[in-house]
Amino acid sequence: MTLRRPRSLALTLALAVATVLPLATLLALAPIAWAGVGDYNCTNASKVYFGNSRLFQRPATIDCDKVYSRISEYKEIVRRGLTEKDAHYHLLMKKATKRFTEAIKKMAKADNHDLVAQKGTVKKAKKKAKDIPDRTANVIKKLD
Repeated sequence: MTLRRPRSLALTLALAVATVLPLATLLALAPIAWAGVGDYNCTNASKVYFGNSRLFQRPATIDCDKVYSRISEYKEIVRRGLTEKDAHYHLLMKKATKRFTEAIKKMAKADNHDLVAQKGTVKKAKKKAKDIPDRTANVIKKLD
């Protein structure tokens, strides 16, 4: 019978860290891995107006042109024929964008959506997934 020499505390801690750290990393990244296997896919993250394009379960879409066409500051830009070269264009566009964003947030909260994107940007990844609702009219109602 051979006697084993007791491990040092430093060696025991190093083995524990080497075992636990990879497992902890794997568990921390699990939500990111699950994001790709949801019921929906976002095809263009730059057209997401609210929410996280990788982690969502209750999406909605809107037609941003229809929403902007109802914002008074944007109507003034169009009426006056302002372009990006005009200083007043930027002031009005900033106000219009703020109203657009606030209306989307209000609608998302009221209708329980965790993602709002441009129409055509979110696709069903699974047949069993519910249809993606168009909430343009709801956003327009929240502009007032």
